[in-house]
Amino acid sequence: MTKSSTGKTTNARRGRLPRGTLSQELIVKAAFRVADSSGMDRLTFQALGRELSAHPTAIYRHFRNKDELLLALIDALHEEALANTPPPTGDWAHDLMQIAIHTHDAFLRHPRVGALSAARPARRENEFLTVERKFDCLRRAGLNDTDAVRYHRVFADVVLSYSAMDASLASLAPEVREADVRAWKTDYLTLPADRYPNIARVAPQFVELDDPQNFVTAVQAIIDRIRARAEEHRRS
Repeated sequence: MTKSSTGKTTNARRGRLPRGTLSQELIVKAAFRVADSSGMDRLTFQALGRELSAHPTAIYRHFRNKDELLLALIDALHEEALANTPPPTGDWAHDLMQIAIHTHDAFLRHPRVGALSAARPARRENEFLTVERKFDCLRRAGLNDTDAVRYHRVFADVVLSYSAMDASLASLAPEVREADVRAWKTDYLTLPADRYPNIARVAPQFVELDDPQNFVTAVQAIIDRIRARAEEHRRS
């Protein structure tokens, strides 16, 4: 605090948010900006205070700790994915694929948060809505309750873990990421054929490590299995 020329006490820092205007939504948006630009290690309440022109203690009124903030960021990823996912159609498989694609896209737009999101349930509204939509697809596919629960778990794990893995790759330093991607087009091509005959045979056809079709292929394999399981129910 400093005194002005009139003798009144004023804030030395300009632009500080007025008391009572800070919200969870504003904090989450600021947290994404800090994480996207500097990484999760630099995402501290002190850094958020600087980003928001607010005292760090004000953030504690909305989030008890960084882990609680992380769960809110994960739920915000689900919210972003839902906002971009088209409404349900008459094709459950198409709808399930759209949920997967837009979840993957959201993770890649915020890779430093997405890389930490696979195993953490957000336990918040947008995650609940996402799970509800996936179960709607599985029930329309023809699965009974037991299979719907099992295949939802497998589908969700594939989508989230693959999205987190791709986010981890995207969040690497550019030179590290480039070396990892290049390995499949250089290192593997030079392996001796007498020791690695199967690799030598297919190495020239290796797809890029970050090829988006890799994710789609993985999700399609799960959808195909769901369709096959539903057909087994119909036959029985």
